[in-house]
Amino acid sequence: MNFPEQIPLNDLSRWESAEEAEILSAIGDVVKSGVFINGPHVSAFEEKLGKLIGNRFVVGVGNGTDALVLSLLAIGIGKGDLVGTVANAGGYATNAILQIGAEPLLIDVDVQTAQMSCVDLKEKLSGSQKVKAVIVTHLYGLMANTKEIKEAVDSHGALLIEDCAQAIGAQLDGTPAGVFGCASTFSFYPTKNLGCLGDGGAIAFESRIHADYSRKLAQYGWSTRYVVDYQFGMNSRFDEIQAAVTNVRLKNLEAKNAVRQKIINKYQSSVGSSRRMIGSEARSNSGYLAVLVSPRRSEDQKKFTDAGIQTAVHFPVLDHRQSAWRNQFAGVNLPNSEFLVDQILTIPCFPNLTEIEIERVCETLARL
Repeated sequence: MNFPEQIPLNDLSRWESAEEAEILSAIGDVVKSGVFINGPHVSAFEEKLGKLIGNRFVVGVGNGTDALVLSLLAIGIGKGDLVGTVANAGGYATNAILQIGAEPLLIDVDVQTAQMSCVDLKEKLSGSQKVKAVIVTHLYGLMANTKEIKEAVDSHGALLIEDCAQAIGAQLDGTPAGVFGCASTFSFYPTKNLGCLGDGGAIAFESRIHADYSRKLAQYGWSTRYVVDYQFGMNSRFDEIQAAVTNVRLKNLEAKNAVRQKIINKYQSSVGSSRRMIGSEARSNSGYLAVLVSPRRSEDQKKFTDAGIQTAVHFPVLDHRQSAWRNQFAGVNLPNSEFLVDQILTIPCFPNLTEIEIERVCETLARL
């Protein structure tokens, strides 16, 4: 069977005309204003995002990884502290932890959801009093069991950070992602549910004191202009043009997340009993990625390729198997993470997929 056009995993060149016009107008306003850093669009976005997640104090930063680093520093995590995180989320949290001289403690995941395992977390917390914080990543847009995780972290006397880079707009029993932790981090990388036209990120804090401190760290550690009073300062700012873009797109976030979830549910209805979609029918899912779990991934991937459908693996190498960090994690055993990493396959899921494209993916799923 010949397919004239390949179905992309994502296609950032597809625009809805009304959104395109509004974004171009907003960018034009920034250009005319001559204010490109720390201006009114950034302030407006910080306020809007704060309201979206329970009236938090929001600080716009350069990207999602900086958000993780700054959130750790702002809540007082430092050299030698243990920070719990998962190994299957692309290494972003592990990288941030290592950057500040802290030590990652890898937690296994739930085999059904691919999210942090509450059972393994409690076991790891009971084994070390050095754990000062836990970063829970809402992977693929599906919220982890954050209530139980928070209870375990609080009982240990540690602090919880939510990595919401893939889950903006998701809710767990009516509570938005980003409300459970003392800090939550966001990425506005172009492929994200709320994507800008470059890099961007944000941190939402429960405490204004932590927010003010992180804002200073994000601006070189200045107390006032050119006066460095705080160590570990960096240059990490969310610029006006990117804030203008996300201000426009924030209005349609809920509707587009619903489209993503609908696509994932359609895929699940086409999958046979030996395969499944992570997060299908989940009320707590932003639908960031459509991830198939298959015992025959290589065969399935070839069938998608033959059908003209792009696929990928998010993420193919677990943190404790990365060559740069192998010595850091000698002897680490994460059976559920290791089982899933050989079975996951990401298939197309973005709001501007056409019905014809969705049907072709569904037909291919049915033939696996």
